Amino acid sequence: MKKTLTLFILALFLNTKAQDPLILQPIKKDSIVPEKKDTSWKTSGFFGVNFSQTALSNWQGGGQDNFAINSILNLQANYVKGKHSWINKLDAQYGLIRAGDAKLFKKNIDQLFALSKYNLDAFHKYWFYALQADYRTQFAPGYNYSGDSIVGTARSDFNSPGYIQLALGLDFKPTNYFSITFAPAAGKVTLVNRQYLADEGAYGVEKAVLDSSGAVVTKGKRIRAEFGGRVILKFKKDIFKNVNLDSYLDLFSSYGNNPGNIDVVFNNLLTIKINKFFTVNVISQMLYDDDVITVRDWNKDGKYDNENDIYGPRVQMLTTLAIGFGYKF
Repeated sequence: MKKTLTLFILALFLNTKAQDPLILQPIKKDSIVPEKKDTSWKTSGFFGVNFSQTALSNWQGGGQDNFAINSILNLQANYVKGKHSWINKLDAQYGLIRAGDAKLFKKNIDQLFALSKYNLDAFHKYWFYALQADYRTQFAPGYNYSGDSIVGTARSDFNSPGYIQLALGLDFKPTNYFSITFAPAAGKVTLVNRQYLADEGAYGVEKAVLDSSGAVVTKGKRIRAEFGGRVILKFKKDIFKNVNLDSYLDLFSSYGNNPGNIDVVFNNLLTIKINKFFTVNVISQMLYDDDVITVRDWNKDGKYDNENDIYGPRVQMLTTLAIGFGYKF
């Protein structure tokens, strides 16, 4: 009797529950786990276009009409996760100027620089194993001029020269805006795509072999490879409010060819933000390469014996001040 009563009550209970409507309970906000956003990649960039124009009419102080335009593009993409970091950077600058009644626009700045660098945590929080590859060249041909006329053929061009460099070593990075790379194992490849420049031995490549009549017997080599050591210093920071300094110093010594003669690349970009869309840019570049020969025959006698003549390596300098549109993203 007790078993029968128990079964009867259980059946009644199940039947009642089956007739109850299904009610969906709201999900509490606290129970929802938000999807974590991947912050491993960080990107940034800057684009600027600067114009300047001077027009004179009966100006007693002297001078010359001119018009100039410069453009700057900086892109950066950094990946940081755990013990690994990967930095990628692209810098491009190009500018033209036309002076007076000249019909030709002449270059006043031309540079393309790309860099990729991998870091792995080493034996201290400030030290990292480092592997860097970078590439430097220009966009357009560069000429010598006499007045408004081009003299001779191009003395430089895209990949004439071009430089591909590798560095393997250690990074010392005490802050997020400054680092020093010590690379005892480094390579430098010089490219000279224009054959007549390679035949001349321009930019340090092996020049052509000529016969007694001056005809080319063996063409000049368009590639030169060197093995040596590098030290690279990088600094990028807002040094004042709305004032950013991006500085890069690269020193390379070839173990097999006059190691005491250091190749120097020293680039600086100072950006002063006026407001959201207007900036002041100061660009400074210094280059020295013992294999790049500067030639200037002051009195045109072909002897290079005048005190004003130049035939040998020289420090190359470029400085540009520009005001115009600039957008940081």
